[in-house]
Amino acid sequence: MRHIDLTQPAPEPSPRLARLTRHLAARLADFGPGGPQVVLCDQSRGFVAARFPGHETAQVLQGLAGFGVAAVQDGELARFWLRPDGRFEDLDYLWGCLFALL
Repeated sequence: MRHIDLTQPAPEPSPRLARLTRHLAARLADFGPGGPQVVLCDQSRGFVAARFPGHETAQVLQGLAGFGVAAVQDGELARFWLRPDGRFEDLDYLWGCLFALL
């Protein structure tokens, strides 16, 4: 099983961090109606915050943990912290896990 840790902020901004952040925001937007809603996307800090209409954030994050994906709950939002050494494939895996859960 993969282990993807999206709980720690990046040490500093970078062009790769910005690309990873845009990639995740775009993947989440791919869901369309009924999928995650991106609420915040900060390319310089490397995070995407989303809500899951019709689903409890804690339950979604618990489901992700079952797939080996760790993220942070921030009130009703899930916050995904990216790092410049992260892989695009891991973000696609996260998308697939969310697709299975939602």
